Amino acid sequence: MEKRIGKKIYLIFFLFFLVVLLFSVLEYKTEKSGNRRIFYFSALNSADIYNEIRYEPSEISGDRLREVRYFVDELLLGAMTNRFRPLFSVGTKVLFCHLDGDVLYVNLSEDALLEKGGALSIKDGTDFFRMNVLKNFGNINTIMMFIGGKQIVYDELVND
Repeated sequence: MEKRIGKKIYLIFFLFFLVVLLFSVLEYKTEKSGNRRIFYFSALNSADIYNEIRYEPSEISGDRLREVRYFVDELLLGAMTNRFRPLFSVGTKVLFCHLDGDVLYVNLSEDALLEKGGALSIKDGTDFFRMNVLKNFGNINTIMMFIGGKQIVYDELVND
């Protein structure tokens, strides 16, 4: 009799464990995580390039414009560690971000011109910005970048 009760209790616990395990696996599989993005930053004390991996929220996955806007906002916030330099001065904001086919139009606030707080130079910041966007979004081929409403011409920056 005691053996039967012991087997029933064991069976109940085993079934309970299986149900919890099955529920956990199903929850894990149905939970949709966002796209994986790689952010590239310059080190503070060297010319090395480092990366950080982040995942965008699943709510925005599938909407190209929202994905790009989220990525640009995250990029302007800078690195999660303090070993890397921000692309632009702290306080730089996105005034507009528009995607037209394979062309991205981005206008940053004039704070990007200040080069303070350990930020990269404007040329290096725009180069890193372009590299980050182009490596993370294969469907974007051209970036038209503006700071304070004035277009950044990359050829002019190279000659500086």
